[in-house]
Amino acid sequence: MYYSTMKQASHLTNTAGYMLSKLGQAATEEFAERLRPLGLRPRHCGLLAAIRGMPMASQLALGQALNVVPSAIVPMIDDLEALGAINRVPDEADRRRYAIQLTPKGAALLQQAMAIALKLDDVILASLEKDERDTLRRLLDKLSSRSPQG
Repeated sequence: MYYSTMKQASHLTNTAGYMLSKLGQAATEEFAERLRPLGLRPRHCGLLAAIRGMPMASQLALGQALNVVPSAIVPMIDDLEALGAINRVPDEADRRRYAIQLTPKGAALLQQAMAIALKLDDVILASLEKDERDTLRRLLDKLSSRSPQG
């Protein structure tokens, strides 16, 4: 019975989903540790990048772009505002709406986070040759452009 259970478990641990999940978890934990001195978390980095790519977008638009519900995007924006990384700018047409603006400090934090991410990539991908790294990135990009279908 024990061998049968282990055999089934080994099949699970050999699936792409399981391996990607475990690698993603480890990478996220290490990335979070490396970001800690900046006062950032991994989720902040995606938001900073979205703000840079969508200047003066609303909180709602940023949340939609990141697929984050409004109740979750607001605390993330609050965190970045407290760090001085972003400003909320009142919309002249709708006083209930705020546009989000990256500050120079936010741009610098995003640049530092990118450098950290690239160094972590080097660690994670150290056992791969350059062509293998390129292939992996290409395949991950292809996979991430599709949502999993049940």
